[in-house]
Amino acid sequence: MKRYFKLPSPTRWCACALLVFAGLANAADVNLAVPKDVLTDYQKLVGTRNVLDITDYSGEGARRDTVEVILFQQALRLGGMKDPIRFVPIDNYVRNITEVELGRVTAMGTSAWAADLKDSKANLSVPTLREGEYVVGFYTTENNQKALQANLEQLKQLTVITNKAWQNDILTLEKLGITKIESAPTFVQIVKMLNAGRGDFIMTSFKPNPDLSFEIEGIKLVPIRNMKVAMPGSRHFLVSDNEQGQQVLAALNTGLNQLRKEGRIRRAYTDAGFFTKKIENWPLLNQPK
Repeated sequence: MKRYFKLPSPTRWCACALLVFAGLANAADVNLAVPKDVLTDYQKLVGTRNVLDITDYSGEGARRDTVEVILFQQALRLGGMKDPIRFVPIDNYVRNITEVELGRVTAMGTSAWAADLKDSKANLSVPTLREGEYVVGFYTTENNQKALQANLEQLKQLTVITNKAWQNDILTLEKLGITKIESAPTFVQIVKMLNAGRGDFIMTSFKPNPDLSFEIEGIKLVPIRNMKVAMPGSRHFLVSDNEQGQQVLAALNTGLNQLRKEGRIRRAYTDAGFFTKKIENWPLLNQPK
């Protein structure tokens, strides 16, 4: 049985009023698949604020995924859709895609790579992140000095942990010559594996803390400095190809185009630490297309 997180008022989508229902979905609801760890940080970030009024996307819980959940809702409203949002916690990336394709949820509340969705039966929104905008780093635990002091050639001898379903990530790693790859199905499990010593580092987006570090379930990760990687491709929201999904897609695209025109998409990713001047002088290990 699915557990649904619903914002009960279509006019005030506010995380402080988050209620939990078990399997009680309304046909008019826009059901968004969102990983549990993203929902937890999303609630911290939004707090008592009205999601639709947010223009400052910084704060505790800010990261790429959480600001995307906010942007999705803001875009939907700007596009003229006022139906209530109901969050469906789904951690597995492949299952997220499958649930949308089957129409059991309306959309993914966080973005996915176009490359991962090229054969999808569902529809892609206009891009949230465009070609050439996605730059990531390597992260490890504070006590892994072997990884923290490594250069690229030394990293090739270490083990990276990722999700085998993230084909864009795996192809990027392999092109860098990093081929010792372990897999876990969720980001939380990836971090736990890293903390347990079952790998040496991960590849993920930068975070807004002054030292670029972040914590997941009490596990602190820090960047391997002076290395950044350009990811090829664009990222999009995935939306079901049914009647409701088509309405959502039209509203979402209208709203996303408006948010981009206003500069709010760029601002959200900057507030989340995804776009950061702190890595401007770090060497890029590869060249984007």
